Amino acid sequence: MSTTPAPSSGERPHDLAGDTMTLAYEHVRDAILRGELRPGTWISQVRLAADLRVSRTPLREALRRLQTEGLVQLDFNRRIRVAPLSIPDLEALYAMRLAVEPLAVLLSVPQLTAEDVSELEAALTAMETAASDGDEERATDHHCRFHFLLLSRTEDRLRTHAESMWDHSVRYLRIYHHEPGYRLALISMGRTGHQEILRAAQARDGRQASRLVAEHLARTALTVLASVAGAHDPKTIREALRFVLDSAG
Repeated sequence: MSTTPAPSSGERPHDLAGDTMTLAYEHVRDAILRGELRPGTWISQVRLAADLRVSRTPLREALRRLQTEGLVQLDFNRRIRVAPLSIPDLEALYAMRLAVEPLAVLLSVPQLTAEDVSELEAALTAMETAASDGDEERATDHHCRFHFLLLSRTEDRLRTHAESMWDHSVRYLRIYHHEPGYRLALISMGRTGHQEILRAAQARDGRQASRLVAEHLARTALTVLASVAGAHDPKTIREALRFVLDSAG
């Protein structure tokens, strides 16, 4: 990443600064989500600005945005702490997903176009093929694409919030389970559920798709929590699922 260039005629300096902020935000966010910046690590803003070759102002804006997402913590000495991981936070994250994602699916699925459904079918086929081939990275990409397509016709703020929480969940999986095989097994475990969700989407049945997504999320959450903290009682997940299913009738 290079330092912001001098503005040419017709370009406004604050536009360029905004672009630099976005690049810094995306770079640091990706490094955190991939586990390249480890949870709990303290980083100097001066050092980070030098590493990214950006000025301090756009970096501060990027960090404030990351702080809002809960990915970094800032102290009075202008140091950055990568947000630590914890079992209660992981459970709360999945409970929030249970509250938000089924609602987004409920609103989106009835509005899916024929092209959207074709893309869903293609994503599911590609995901299953990649899983059969043992290609965790491709399977994960298509898995994400499948679920994001289900949300694609809902309101932007709701969709963006749901997608952001998905990214946070993947961060936990990457760090708690280094072996790609575990993440691939999670995707394969949900094969039947994905096919049922697709059938509901094909029928534009938002209520059924919402219910199936909630059950799918809860199964994943309970499996992940059991694998990293077997003695932990996931009561928040159970209550979140009960709330969603009761609301769905």
